[in-house]
Formats: sequence, structure tokens, C-alpha cells
Amino acid sequence: MASAHTPPVPGTGIRKIGDSVHRKEDDRYIQGRGAYSDDINKPGQYHAVFVRSPYAHGDIIGVDVEAASRAPGVVAALTGQDYVDDRMGPIVHRAIEGSPVDFRQPNFGGDDPVALQFNQWPLPTDKVRHIGEPVAVVIAETQGQAEDAAALVVPEIEPLKSVVDVYQAAAADAPTIMEHAPGNVCVHHFNGDQDAVAAALKSSHAVVKGRFDVSRITGAQMEPRACVAEYNEENNQYTVTAGNQGVHRYRYMIASALKEEPEQVRVICPDVGGGFGPRGHTNPEFPVIAWAARKLGRPIKWANTRIESFVSDWQGRDMLLDGEMGFDQDGRITAYHLKLRANNGAYTICYAPTANASKLVTTVYDIQNASLELISYLTNTLPVLPYRAAGRPEIHYTIERLVDMGAAELGLDRVELRRRNLIPMEAMPYKSVMGLQYDVCAFEEALDKAAAQCDWAGFEDRRRDAEARGKLRGISVVPFIESPVGSPVEAGRVEIAADGITTIFAGTQVHGQGHETTYAQVISDLLGIPFEDITLAPGDTNELTMGGGTHSDRSMRIMGTLLHQMSQEIIEQARPVAAKLLQTDADKLVYEDRRFRTKDSEGGQEVTIPDVAAALPEFPYLQGDYAAEHGVSLGASADHLGRINAFPYGASSAEVEIDPETGELTICSYSIVDDCGVAVNPMIVHGQVHGGIVQGVGQAIGETMIYDPESGQALTGSFMDYMMPRADQFPYFDVASIHVPIDGNPLGVRAGGEAGTVPSLAVIGNAVLHALSPLAIEHVDMPYTAANIWAALQVAQR
Repeated sequence: MASAHTPPVPGTGIRKIGDSVHRKEDDRYIQGRGAYSDDINKPGQYHAVFVRSPYAHGDIIGVDVEAASRAPGVVAALTGQDYVDDRMGPIVHRAIEGSPVDFRQPNFGGDDPVALQFNQWPLPTDKVRHIGEPVAVVIAETQGQAEDAAALVVPEIEPLKSVVDVYQAAAADAPTIMEHAPGNVCVHHFNGDQDAVAAALKSSHAVVKGRFDVSRITGAQMEPRACVAEYNEENNQYTVTAGNQGVHRYRYMIASALKEEPEQVRVICPDVGGGFGPRGHTNPEFPVIAWAARKLGRPIKWANTRIESFVSDWQGRDMLLDGEMGFDQDGRITAYHLKLRANNGAYTICYAPTANASKLVTTVYDIQNASLELISYLTNTLPVLPYRAAGRPEIHYTIERLVDMGAAELGLDRVELRRRNLIPMEAMPYKSVMGLQYDVCAFEEALDKAAAQCDWAGFEDRRRDAEARGKLRGISVVPFIESPVGSPVEAGRVEIAADGITTIFAGTQVHGQGHETTYAQVISDLLGIPFEDITLAPGDTNELTMGGGTHSDRSMRIMGTLLHQMSQEIIEQARPVAAKLLQTDADKLVYEDRRFRTKDSEGGQEVTIPDVAAALPEFPYLQGDYAAEHGVSLGASADHLGRINAFPYGASSAEVEIDPETGELTICSYSIVDDCGVAVNPMIVHGQVHGGIVQGVGQAIGETMIYDPESGQALTGSFMDYMMPRADQFPYFDVASIHVPIDGNPLGVRAGGEAGTVPSLAVIGNAVLHALSPLAIEHVDMPYTAANIWAALQVAQR
């Protein structure tokens, strides 16, 4: 575990990069002083409730709001036709973003036969395409009145045949979800030499095959979505206050639907109770509430219920992966072909999960013959968006299951087989056949450390002990790598007042990552400003012209680079003032140990950045342009365009027991070793690893969204049906680190937010199947619930 709370440097309050500082934001959270979306209220606000489609697919004949309009307290009952009549437009989502390899090129570009994207009408007038799609909004003086009136709205919808999975979507008689997507295919993408891989598989000594169904999940964030929207007629500006993962992306999407320039939409983000990816792109409710606020001339508040969230929040995962892997006699992988079919849902919101998967097919292995066919289908389900580690857990699950199957086929130790195929350190930097160039990664060191961590060599003794107790025991170790990409734009600003109070403005967005602490640590360490005097401003599009948001392990890697850049600029701004204070020339000063001193002084006079900030009003002619413009003593702004590549990696292990009488699964131990680069705050990194493990393993052992294949209804529509992981299902996590320096960014950061999630499906899947292997059970569909395991046991025992 990380070290205990690190005290400040005596007399200064400085916190350094690498200190395990307690999160400063936690004080207000544990005291109930957080300000989440539903905590925000405006004078004179109305309340909104959405009416949602009870059908997964159907033609909209009409929406009768007459009775609702006459209900007590109702000020408006609005439909999609009202929205169109007011000349509003669809949301432009820009599903095809910059390639992970070259952000200037689109994902799925080049010669690919299909790569489509569609705009989304927030209140459709033609068809409904998934359960829970909004068809009307009722606005009243109170929340209760809006709820009562919404029950009086009668949507007239002619049901159509629906499809809920890739099998149904690809069927010859499948209904068309979008008229411009023949066969319901929205992406059809190839990578690698298909013919060469087929030939290599044919000539391999051994070949293993498998089909792996990675189930669909919902975000289940602690805080349901909510917002308050206002319209200022004087400056023609909408203001939307809502929890999200990036205010600038929300601004562009809301503005596109309102047919306004982005500058006419202000988005403010208060505290956020969970993001995880689905809150990176705006949902249809937000532009509708903004439109209604202008139409009615009053602030309007809307809050989702938990039940609504199951049929209206963007969802994640949902891929079907068919893998085929060949080996030579020595266990070297000769070829690997992957066919990936993704359930995209009803609208093309974001292709990041499939784009990430398409580049990471070979993960940590030196495979020279690899190919991919990727097909993404439209279905009558909620759209799929990035969900923590988007695309990476699915890819690792598939390849690691095949490697385990290959080891069984060849009679080789599973760790040894992996070691023979890892990309060696001497091959770094390494360009995979999928096009990614890894920087420098010690895969073998991570694997060996993870094997020692879980006592791989002593497993058979523990298995015999389990057998004596009537239990089945299994173990797994898998290596992993991430490919952090995300938005290739970012911006930031640092302002230091005369009293030393320092404010950071960032285009990233806090939703649990500890940025209020870690960003302050960076500035405190680089500029010598007391940690307690540094604050991070909330997300607000009025404060920065652009920003990339928080997702894809990008925040500290990119924002940390900008913080470093701005700190260097502030040091240079402060230099002439420091020279005045020290009565010397600026070129005779050095800045070291967070203070200015003359080059030849030892133990003489020194000046700090706070000293300069306090003295600057005496020397206004030395004030920098930025500081003068913004009315502060010192300040700098910076922006960034492009990727800052870094590849976090590691290895993870799990040991499980299964009760063959009931199928109950117990996770006996779980460990991980990873290289996140320089950890600004090791305690926060470890906490993120813990959360990532639970989030990934939660899917492996229970979380899954199930849709009825006939009606398209969501059968897991509440926490009564959708199994969230519980604390008592997990052991203590053994978290360890390795560190191979990189020079791709000034702080030496790789990333730490998704390491726990990336290998989790593979770790649990391999451990479960290893436990079941004495009974010749070769496959169990995820999730590994007691019911699914018990069913496999019954088949094996017939």
C-alpha cells in the first residue's frame, strides 16, 4: 500500500510530486458539502419529467399531450414536433474521432468499406429506436406535478420488430434501424494481412479457437444524471449546469442541437458522482431542457431517476469476439486472427471502444502474423459508449483465454508460454502489426513479479488442500498493456494572486480522480506554493476556450505537461522581480529548490514565487502581459494539440475457489503489478487501481444488461435484477509497482486510472476455467455467476 499521509516541508506547506497526500476534496465530501447536479437549484425554476418509449422499435404515429397540458401546475407539455417547429436540430456526436496512431486521420479511415455516423434527434418524430427513448417532456411548477402529468401523456407508437444483439442485427430478415445503414452495419473495418494470417494458421503445429461473449453493462454511477438549464436573453446565452466528463464537448453537442455557435452555450460542471466514460458525450435530455428554458423564460431543472437510468444512460462493452490462434512446436504464436462483432446500439455516439480494440489486438505479445475483421451493428438498444478502459478488457480477455487454451493443448506451463511470446525489452520501441508503437515496457519483469506475488509455484499445494475440502481451485496470471489516447486537445491556466492564492483552470474534468489534490501537488512542487493555497476551479466553458475532458487515462499525462509548461513560464515572469528583490541582475539568478538565489550564493538571501507575487504590485512595469490582462500578480495559460503517447502496462493474477455443489465462486486472492510511470500521488493511484479492479471484476462475476430478444425490453431494469459487486465478494488487493522511466512528457507519467480494469475479465475468466479444467469444462459464458457455473457443472457431470 501507499505510505501514510506525508507532512508538509516544515514551515512551507509544500507537497511534492510522489507524496501520498490525503485528498483535499474529501473533507467537503465526507461532511456532506458536495455540490452535485441535483443539489443545484435556481430561483423560480420549473421541473421537467420525460415521457419515454415503452417500445424498443416503432413508428411514432403521434404523442397526445392534451390531458397532461391541462393538469395542475403544468406550464408545458412538449413533443418532438414542437422541437422541430422551433427550428431546433439533431445532436451532432462526431462518432468518428482522431485515430490513436495519428489524430489528424479519422478512425476507420482509408480503404475501409463502411464507417458511418448519424446525428440524433433528442425528441424523435419518426421512430423510436430503443426502450426508454424520450418522446415528450412535461414541465410543471413542482416535481410532483410534472410526474403526475407525465403519466397522462399517451404516445401512439406502432411497434416494429426489434433486434437486440449482433446475431439478430445481421440476420437476413432483420429490420433496418437506420435507413442509410444496409444490413445494420455502421462500421466494417479490417487490419492486418488476412491472407497471410490464414496461411500461417493453416501451417501451424497447433491451433485453438474460441468464441467469447463480453456482456453489456450499464454505468450505474452513484449520481443519476441531472441538470439545470437557463437562458439569458440579453446575451443570447444558454447555461447548462450538469455533471459530466468534459464541459467543452457538452457545449459543442448541445450547441449543435440548438443551432447556435458554441460560444452561445455555457456549460458548468459541479461535483460529479461517477463518470467512467458514458458521461463523456451529452445525452438527449440536456439540449431539450435548454431549449425549453428559452421557450418558457424560466430556469428548468431535470433529474433522472435510478429506474430511468437503466433505460436512458449510455451503456458499455457488448462485444462478440471469435479468435483463432496458432502455435509452433515450441509454443511460439505463429498467427492470430480476430473477428470482433460489436453491438453499437441505436445511435452512433462514439466509436472509441472498437477503435481502441482494433489497434490493441496483439496486446503484449510479439505476433508478426495478426489480422482483424471488425463489424459494428446498429440494434434497438441503448448506444454503447466508452466504459472504463474501453475496448481493452475485451481484447485482453480474448487473447488471454486463447493463450491458456494453447498452453493446455501444448502441455506447457501457462506462465512459461506467455514468457516465450512477450515482446522483449531489447525490441523497444516496438511497432505492432496493428500499427501501435510502444515506448519502453518491461513485460517480462511485470509477468515474473506477478507470478511471484501470487506464489504461482506453490499453487498445487493449495489446490490439493481445496480438493480435500471438496472445492475446485484455479489460478491465473495475465500480462496487460493499455493504449491511452482520448481527446487530442487540452488547455489550462494558472493564476497567482498577490496573497499567494493560486487557482488552476483545467480543460479536464474532475469526477473522482483526485485532480484537486494532484494538480495542486504539481504546482506546489514546481513553484513552491503552499499546497493549501492552491485550488482547482470547477469546469466552466467560460473560463477556457477549449478542453479535452477526463477520460482514457489522459488527465495527468496531458494536463500535467501543461502544468509543467505554465510553471516554467511563471518562473521566467518572476525572475526580473526576484532580481529586484535580491538587488542583482536577472541573469545572475538560478531557480532551484523552489526558490531564486544568486548563482554563487550559499545560504544567502532567497526569494520564492509567493514572495514575488506579493511584491509585484510595487513593480507594475515588470508585470507580464497575461497577469496584467487578468488582474493577477503572476499567471500563464497554455494549450495542447496532439497525442502524448505513453503505454501503462503490468500483470495481474487471481486465485479462486468454486463450490461444485452450488457453483458459488470465491475470489481467494487478487494481485496486480503495474507501471504507471511517475505517480504524482501513489495513494490516489492505488485507490484508482482498487476501484478499477472492482469495476472490471464486477462485470466478470455478475454485472450484465439483458434484453428480451422478442420485445427488446430491458429485463435487468433495476438493482433488484442487475447485480452490482459488493465489498464482501473481494479479498484484500495486493498492489505493487515497477518503474521504467520514459521521456515522452516532462513528469514521466504513463497513466494509472484503468490498470485495474484492463486485465480483470481475463484474470477472472482464466482462473475460473482453470478451476473447472479437471472436469474438462473448456468454456463458460460470462458473467461467472453461480447459476452459470452450476449449469456448466451439470452438463459436465452427465
